Amino acid sequence: HFGSSHFGPTAPPPFHSPESGRARAGRVPRGMSEGLEDFAAVRKIIEDKLHQEFYNVPTKDLPPRMQPRQLPNLQDAAKIDWDDWKEWEWLKPGWKGIKMHSQCVINSDGSAEVRSVWK
Repeated sequence: HFGSSHFGPTAPPPFHSPESGRARAGRVPRGMSEGLEDFAAVRKIIEDKLHQEFYNVPTKDLPPRMQPRQLPNLQDAAKIDWDDWKEWEWLKPGWKGIKMHSQCVINSDGSAEVRSVWK
């Protein structure tokens, strides 16, 4: 909101019941939302200030952290050799070096875990 003050009186936080510390039906319990209202208020102030300062500013005039980054072109992914793994010597038959083996272990409590072992 342009021109509005963010430091005026505020309404009570929406997630807390003023009568008790218990959560109302469908609301977040008191301990889970600690500080979220403060964070949201600070974030709104900062967003408004940035909007006022940088609205209609050409991209080239933005601070370095706000300028768009040059991300890789997804069309270049088509040039990737997806079959290069077929040339890895440790995957070819006759490899004499160590290999990683996966083991499924059933624990005494009935749970299971997967382990990897070099052999």
